[in-house]
Amino acid sequence: MDECEVCGRKSDQLFQVSIEGAEMIVCASCGRGKKVTAEFSNREEQKPKIISKKQKEELHIVDNFGNLIKHSRESLGFSHKVLAERINERESTIIRVEKGEHLPDDRLARKLEKELGIRLLVQEAPEGKRFSSSKPDSVTFGDSVVIKGKGKKDKGN
Repeated sequence: MDECEVCGRKSDQLFQVSIEGAEMIVCASCGRGKKVTAEFSNREEQKPKIISKKQKEELHIVDNFGNLIKHSRESLGFSHKVLAERINERESTIIRVEKGEHLPDDRLARKLEKELGIRLLVQEAPEGKRFSSSKPDSVTFGDSVVIKGKGKKDKGN
């Protein structure tokens, strides 16, 4: 049983986290909300589980996330306000995510998955599809932008 470097509490499960640029070995309560870089456990004799950027980037939000969240919320009998309070988010955020106007980040998606008992993050992104928060028939700023190549100078200016 090892000790947390922050509070000194003995724990079977410790995490390596980055706290203000310093890598420290901490217990679950001291590591809450921090970026976990490795996990250590005395219960199992195995090497620390390293969370790489590549593994993190492979997770993508499912296409029908808004409908999935709405149906799960309604089947549990939660209002927007109740769900928002349960996961500590704003009600307007929940409404915008359900409508498909806002793509949930990994943190919000994980909270919704846990509270609603659904799966929002999957390993592969659908091929040829990109998420757009705008309505299908509308033109976004990104649709009209022309990106000039690096190193090429515009002769007109």
